[in-house]
Amino acid sequence: MRNFSAWLLALLLLLPLAGQAARAKDCPAPAAAVHERWRGEAQFTALAAQDYRIGNVHIVVDDVFDLSDPAQQTWYARLADELHVKTRPGVIRAQLLFKSGEPLDPRTIYESDRRLRALKFLRAALILPESCAQHTVNLRVDVKDAWTLKLNFRFAHVGGQNTTQLLVTDANFLGSGKQLSLGHSEDPQRSANLIVYQDPSVFGSYWQMNAAYEDLSDGHLRFFNVGQPFYEDQTPWSLAIGFLDQKENLNLYNQGALAWNAASSLQQHELSWAHLLNWAGDSGMRAGLVYSDSDYGYGPPQLQTPSLLPAPVLTPRRLAGLGATWEFFQDNYTSYTNLKYIGRTEDYNLGWQVDAQAGAYGGGLGGNVSAPFYGLSASWGDQLSAHTLLLASAYAQGRQQDGVSRNLLTNLTLTAYNQDLTWQTLVAHVQWDSVLRPDPESYLYIGGLQGLRGYPNYFAIGDRRWQATFADRIVTPWQVWSLFQMGFVGFVDVAQIHQLSPPVWTPAYSDVGLGLRFGITRSAFSNTVYVTVAWPLRGGPGVHGHEIVVGNIVNF
Repeated sequence: MRNFSAWLLALLLLLPLAGQAARAKDCPAPAAAVHERWRGEAQFTALAAQDYRIGNVHIVVDDVFDLSDPAQQTWYARLADELHVKTRPGVIRAQLLFKSGEPLDPRTIYESDRRLRALKFLRAALILPESCAQHTVNLRVDVKDAWTLKLNFRFAHVGGQNTTQLLVTDANFLGSGKQLSLGHSEDPQRSANLIVYQDPSVFGSYWQMNAAYEDLSDGHLRFFNVGQPFYEDQTPWSLAIGFLDQKENLNLYNQGALAWNAASSLQQHELSWAHLLNWAGDSGMRAGLVYSDSDYGYGPPQLQTPSLLPAPVLTPRRLAGLGATWEFFQDNYTSYTNLKYIGRTEDYNLGWQVDAQAGAYGGGLGGNVSAPFYGLSASWGDQLSAHTLLLASAYAQGRQQDGVSRNLLTNLTLTAYNQDLTWQTLVAHVQWDSVLRPDPESYLYIGGLQGLRGYPNYFAIGDRRWQATFADRIVTPWQVWSLFQMGFVGFVDVAQIHQLSPPVWTPAYSDVGLGLRFGITRSAFSNTVYVTVAWPLRGGPGVHGHEIVVGNIVNF
């Protein structure tokens, strides 16, 4: 065992040297002993300092399996690569934020890296120099396709209840980068038949479009959104138009059981525009305008289980108004692996992101509520040490109606990751939520799907809660059929909620759990799947001796 540990340590120490040896042909050497936040940063910084320009951009699309690897030379790998339609190089080129002939900008290179990794039909993406000559650098854009044409089955068993989704999906339809889905889903609240279309690059542009239709057991959902986002730091403007028509049951739970339900409907229209005010160094500011029209309707509440909750007050409302937005943002991203997922590069911003919004609802635009509305959110990250990452976020939003704050939601979240131990990620997550005079859709819960895995779903309802999770995630080098990478997890969950009836704090509920984690290395969906058992440490209504938790829901 000692010899194996020494061999493993030597291998890990040699990996950076191997990366240096693979430096692009005839390119200037980066500064020695430079800490890279992302792969290639030192080399690109050295090239930019010498005023290199971009030459040829060589796009390489790797298939789902690497058949040059003897371990992957199997019948199913050969069949998968034969059936798979590779992503067209033009789809990749449309996502890049640079062109041949432009001055090299390391920030734009890394932004392009991040854009490619955000595409679900790619398993990995990396941009590196290929060769240099006469102050021109040729770039290699290397992406790895995921298997996307499939029968996608998603399953979670938490709190004694099942959530399933069966989709026939091509997340990269004929290599075009477009997603088309047809499927059926069931969860503790409803079942649905659905069709979804997503286009991350409309006609090869930076415009995006999403559309969905769902036929629900208790209603329907129609959704459409189109717009051009701020696709890079210095994008001058953004525009988004959205529409939602939804009809479904509003369900209120307590003690893991359905207490009340009522038919509900929502029709929503939104239009937003924003403009870049300035950009300097790694920071910028944006400002804009937003129009929102949300029409909520309800049927009479129906009692399902007596004595769990008093009858809800369901007041129809139409909130129509105009507002102004302001944003301060920093670009200070760094890359990690194996924090939330297995075997995927994950990008996190260690800078500040602050968003503010203020406006007023009124009758002039067709609403029946007159009230100012407001919102403020912020996120921030810090690399506390070489292997420790801290992420923090907070928000507050609501409206001032009839002289009091209504539907005032607040949140504070802290998450820390530590990877000092080889193959392991230690996680600490703490979260506070509250809602004051909530709209019916805004009540809070604790329970299985709500972060307390040893308890039933929707175990307790309230207006304030705190939750904490501590976990040890282990990733091994073991691969099964070149399809799954094995891992393990142990965790402790703790939560407490200020309940509605009677309005007091519950005891602190907690659980412990352990089990397996699987990284699905070739899939475009659901990279990490859990199979765990969680034991509650405090009893309560509907609480069993243990809960088996199966699913691919990764919240942090």
